[in-house]
Amino acid sequence: MKRLSWIISIPLLIIGVVFAVVNRQDVDVLIWPFGIQLQAPLFLVILLALFLGFLIGGLLAWFSAHAARRREKRQQNEKLRALERQIEDLRRGRESPSPTSSRLPGSDAGGR
Repeated sequence: MKRLSWIISIPLLIIGVVFAVVNRQDVDVLIWPFGIQLQAPLFLVILLALFLGFLIGGLLAWFSAHAARRREKRQQNEKLRALERQIEDLRRGRESPSPTSSRLPGSDAGGR
C-alpha cells in the first residue's frame, strides 16, 4: 500500500511542479475571509497550495491513525483487566479449594 502511494504521489508532484514553473505570470490572490488581496507569481501560489494540501492530508492521516491507536489501546487495556481478574480468581482458587474441585470419579491418584 505504501509503494502504491509513492507510485501515485511522485508523478503527481512532478507534474504539479513542472506546471507551476511553466506558469510564472503574476496573479491576484484574494485571501478569503480576511479580504486580503496579494499579487504573486502563479507558480508560488500553486506550490503553496500543493504544500498546504500535503500538510493537511498528512495531519488528517495522523489524526485518523491516532484514533485507531487509542481504540486499540483501550481494547488492550480491557483485555489486560480481564486477564488480571482471571489470574486473581485462579490465585483465590488455590488458596481455598472450592467444593467443586474434588477428585474426578475413576481417577486413582494414590489409593491402589
